[in-house]
Amino acid sequence: MTRINHRFLVTVTISLLLFYGVLVCLGAGMVPDKGEMVFYVSPRGNDLWSGSLPDANSKGDDGPFATLRRARDVVRELRHRGINSQFTVLVRGGTYRLSETLTLGPEDSGTKFSPLIIRAYGKERPVLSGARPVTGFATHNGRIYKADLKGSALESFSFRQLFASGKRQILARFPDFDPRDPIGGGFLYVEDSVDGGSKNKFKYRAGALREWSNTENSEIVIYPGPNYWNNTIPVAVIDNKHQVVELAGKASYPIVVGNRYFFQNVLAELDSPGEWYFDQQAKSLYFWPENENELDSVAVPVLKSIVEIKGKTCFGKYRASASHIRIEGLTLDGCAGTAAIVKDAVDITLAANTIRNAGEAGIVIDNGLTDAAIGNDIYEVGGGGIIMSGGNRTTLATGANRAENNYIHHIGVFSKTSCGIDCRGVGNIVAHNLIHSTPRIGIQFDGNDHVIEYNHIHDVNQETQDSGVIYGCARDWTKRGTVIRFNYIHDSGGYGRKNAKDPWQRPFYTWGIYLDDWTSGTEVYGNIVARTTRGGVLIHGGRDNIIENNIILDGGSGQMIYSSLPPTEKELPGMFTKIREMGYTKYPLLAAIKGAEQGTEMSGNRFLHNVVYYTNSHSSLYDIYGALDLTTTLSDYNTLYAAGATVLIPSTKVPPVEQWLSWQDKGMDRNSLVADPLFVDAKHADFTLAADSPALRLGFRQIPFAEIGLYKDPLRASWPIKETNRH
Repeated sequence: MTRINHRFLVTVTISLLLFYGVLVCLGAGMVPDKGEMVFYVSPRGNDLWSGSLPDANSKGDDGPFATLRRARDVVRELRHRGINSQFTVLVRGGTYRLSETLTLGPEDSGTKFSPLIIRAYGKERPVLSGARPVTGFATHNGRIYKADLKGSALESFSFRQLFASGKRQILARFPDFDPRDPIGGGFLYVEDSVDGGSKNKFKYRAGALREWSNTENSEIVIYPGPNYWNNTIPVAVIDNKHQVVELAGKASYPIVVGNRYFFQNVLAELDSPGEWYFDQQAKSLYFWPENENELDSVAVPVLKSIVEIKGKTCFGKYRASASHIRIEGLTLDGCAGTAAIVKDAVDITLAANTIRNAGEAGIVIDNGLTDAAIGNDIYEVGGGGIIMSGGNRTTLATGANRAENNYIHHIGVFSKTSCGIDCRGVGNIVAHNLIHSTPRIGIQFDGNDHVIEYNHIHDVNQETQDSGVIYGCARDWTKRGTVIRFNYIHDSGGYGRKNAKDPWQRPFYTWGIYLDDWTSGTEVYGNIVARTTRGGVLIHGGRDNIIENNIILDGGSGQMIYSSLPPTEKELPGMFTKIREMGYTKYPLLAAIKGAEQGTEMSGNRFLHNVVYYTNSHSSLYDIYGALDLTTTLSDYNTLYAAGATVLIPSTKVPPVEQWLSWQDKGMDRNSLVADPLFVDAKHADFTLAADSPALRLGFRQIPFAEIGLYKDPLRASWPIKETNRH
């Protein structure tokens, strides 16, 4: 790296310090060798100091900065003055209650060789908090305390979370939260629909509700229609005479018999320790603490986000990217929205951070290029763990963003449609993550040419149904090229019911790898898919998918499922238009979809060199629903074992193929074997095949199981990993 001219540096630095009105002594720590400039931030610092020392000096007149904002502004000015060193800001341990979001942009950007790095000092764990303490509690009624926020610094804020001792508390609700059954307990159920299925009205069972005197601030959390996710909607009117609840907004789906719901933010239901209520109009906060000492730790989020790194657009035309910035080893705790947002940025890395208690997502990377979320621990966030997009679908230029080595669990506290990782755009990478305890999908993808590999995902889909551990929903034949390989996914979860008369079940109606709604051109290779509720792999109307060299174990009703989904006359024209716009150079198989007749059937899918092992005598090898083109579908060289049961291949519209020999007569699996694949120790999750396994003779290649999941790395927030199970 080019050395900085010392005289020039001194001149610029003195000018800068005079500019900020700070008198300091330029110590050697300011400019170490190799052109790096280091600044320090500490809760015991002072923004009038130079920031060049990790601790205050003996005179007490110099030392670290007190705020990251001050460190950012100093670095920003040095960049502006032409100093292109690597700038490193080392943050001492302690809690920093931010008065505003830490924003970084093009003016803070570095280069590949001289980035801006904001990093924890040594092994210390600094906490950036977007929450502000609540004071002034007084006894209200029994063990309930009240704080009047009028005239306080919190008067202008509206908040939906409250923390005590760092833990999110429960908004007063009816029925009460049931810690013994946090998924299925504590609900009411819709007695009847209104107007044939209104989205904002429903009938409740007579006697189910108490007659509350005040519901002005109350809301309903409801899982409408097919139980895919929830909505949180303010209550407009409760008609106790006719047992009708009217909402101030519309649910995502019609509200039908049996939909589950609960009321929240009802003062009359503040009846348990750990509950709170906020009167927005009176600016009064009520809280029942677990113990009186917790009152000193109460805080509410006042910042929308904690860190934002964004590019800039000038007059809607010229955009300058934020670039070459790293945030490492920090804890981002307590905000109303997403904890860390990266937008229109290049080479931004968020690594080894702990992210918790956000009202929405943990990390969002929006329209990124070579950005990365690496080694973070993300939990107790209201929405998804990581939402990542980048790349250009018109040109198929890749985003090359990465979500790697992250531990994501207990997310989607408020939004039950949330995923562990949501990957969109073109050419992004999701690798080596551990994901569990999510309300819905583990990893969701949309777009082209992504790589999803070496992830360990289990016990997801805890609160919804019709979902997958890894899930794609393209609704577009041109969204193809994604590779799903070497993932270990098991225990797919699911919570739901078949119809209004059936009881709620768990696990229920989920798959391992779910290629939904015409998802096509996807390669599924070398995955271990075990104990999935409904089935191992599902192709729902898609084409040209390759399912190869996977181990599928104990799918519920079927192991490999083909289910047709004909596009409607409304959808087909748009899909063919997209094919013509995309062209065939990158994806020549698109040329085979010439007309609506070919486009409405599953075609060109391949199921090769897989190992399938299942012990449920009521399960089947293949489930086939609807139109499957057997002339273009390949299924062969598989090792199949039903643990002594009959191999069943039920079908709806394909000619009867319930017997194995009948299936082979139609050209399927003629070189496959019905034989025990000989796992080394499947009971202890060793799915290596023995040397004499028949699958190896058919061309199966061993899966690198030891490489799947998290790995030890300096950019890992915690190690070793001890999985957290709160339910």
